[in-house]
Amino acid sequence: MKLQLTRITSLLSLAAGLALFSTSAQAVIISNATPIPDSEVIINFNGTGLDWVYAGPIAPNEWGAGNIQNASYRAAEGWTNATAAQWALKPTWQDFTRTGFAVPAALAGYNNHTVYRFASEYWGDFTHVDLNDVDAGRLTNGTDIGSLTGVYETWYVRQTRGAGVPDGGVTVILLGVALSGVFAIRRKLGAA
Repeated sequence: MKLQLTRITSLLSLAAGLALFSTSAQAVIISNATPIPDSEVIINFNGTGLDWVYAGPIAPNEWGAGNIQNASYRAAEGWTNATAAQWALKPTWQDFTRTGFAVPAALAGYNNHTVYRFASEYWGDFTHVDLNDVDAGRLTNGTDIGSLTGVYETWYVRQTRGAGVPDGGVTVILLGVALSGVFAIRRKLGAA
């Protein structure tokens, strides 16, 4: 009886293990109501006024809806497909490595957020990126640069928030107007 119970337990454990390994390794996409943390983005890359995000290990909807969303999925955060001029200013895949860490090996299925910046969970149902693909040059802007088939990695771009600050001339004019107002008030109070 004890031997039979042990066999049943072993068979159930094996069945549970097989069921676990046969399920997809993919996750549920993080809603676009939750902004991508700045920690997962390259902010103002090389002073270009452009932020870059590593969106995922395939092109948008390459394997069906929901795998990797189009840039418009997070348009409210400013993300878009890079133009040719922006693409010319893009970082290298090594630039997504966090400060203080060595550049990781160009592996498929890389998923270490502590070493590397990527946001595949915010764009689709993946939890990794394939550094070997981007290292081999398989990279797309999600529309007209690179390929939308053949497991090209997807990067999106946005204008750095705050990049629209007035230039120096406008700032000087605004400062002058503010000081004129202060002097006018002082004169009026002094005359009273």
